[in-house]
Amino acid sequence: MKLNTAYAALLFSACAMFSAQSAIAAEERYIDVTGQGEVEAYPDYLQLNLTVSDTQPTSKAAKAKVDTAMNNVLAISKKLGIKQDDIDAAQISNQAIFEYDYSSKRNKREYKGEQVSRSVTLTLRDMEQYGVLVHELLQNSLVKIHNTQLRFNDRAALEQQAMTLALTNARNKAKNMANALDNKLGKVLHIEEQGNGGGQPMYEMRAMSMAKADSEPAPMLIQKQSINASAGVRFELK
Repeated sequence: MKLNTAYAALLFSACAMFSAQSAIAAEERYIDVTGQGEVEAYPDYLQLNLTVSDTQPTSKAAKAKVDTAMNNVLAISKKLGIKQDDIDAAQISNQAIFEYDYSSKRNKREYKGEQVSRSVTLTLRDMEQYGVLVHELLQNSLVKIHNTQLRFNDRAALEQQAMTLALTNARNKAKNMANALDNKLGKVLHIEEQGNGGGQPMYEMRAMSMAKADSEPAPMLIQKQSINASAGVRFELK
């Protein structure tokens, strides 16, 4: 009786193990793929980041110079149709400027004056005026343009379109792979959004700071920008 009980227990254990292994094997029948999607679109507007700064013997004198240059920036902006709401110029700072001389082990520090700086961001919605704006701003030696950022009115919608394309690409890729091995796709087991983006190109303008007042503004050629998305998808295999 004990032998039969032991045999029955062993048989049950073996069946349970086989069932568990079969379940694991069934769970492991899946395929992982990565899909890519890309949408191209022209930017709707751009943002120009610049600094107006000067160094003078006193902070008062430096600020007076900066104020004059800043008023010139505002006049240019107004002439080109940039609204006041599209101008961010609230930040101002000052600092003492020193020049260091390390020659002949002198390690000398010489005070040069006080520097006053204002950070400005201009939002240009009429991008046909881009070249003229940059050209006129750089006639003032106190203005330094750092970069230009291209923007979209509804970037989220473009990213969603790119993600839809990425998921469709993942499904088609998985389907082709499964068909090649005489399998069929089952349900989706897992979806993971991966690094998506596309860029916000930033164009350096420092090389143009020597532009002459009598030169014609060169055209600023803006091309379509890419919005990319990537998704990892796990499909069940039947």
